[in-house]
Amino acid sequence: MADAFLEVAKMEFFYDQDPEVMKSFGTSYSLTSLGIGNFLSSFLLSTICHLTKKNGHQGWILNNLNASHLDYYYAFFTALNFLNFHFFLIVAKFYVYKAELSDPSKMLGEEKKRMLALSV
Repeated sequence: MADAFLEVAKMEFFYDQDPEVMKSFGTSYSLTSLGIGNFLSSFLLSTICHLTKKNGHQGWILNNLNASHLDYYYAFFTALNFLNFHFFLIVAKFYVYKAELSDPSKMLGEEKKRMLALSV
């Protein structure tokens, strides 16, 4: 359910914040990022399985869940999410939200100012 809400919010954000000429690109990027994320998740899982089985170790992820070390696997993901959260905070600090002018009188006032500036 969380993924469904996230995808809807992501598409809404891209549609709202993209320039007018890039609306379809933002929507397609939203769906493409979901597919790329699935491929990266599979790659990360297979890489962790391969790396943890080196040097004669049993590995973190096995067919028998009782013998697996899923606690290590999820601790690794916790560390990745912690780094991702800090990266998000850095990017969000420098992001400038594109304000929407929904009041028609403000829109007309802005248009008049622009027209006066052009005529001078």
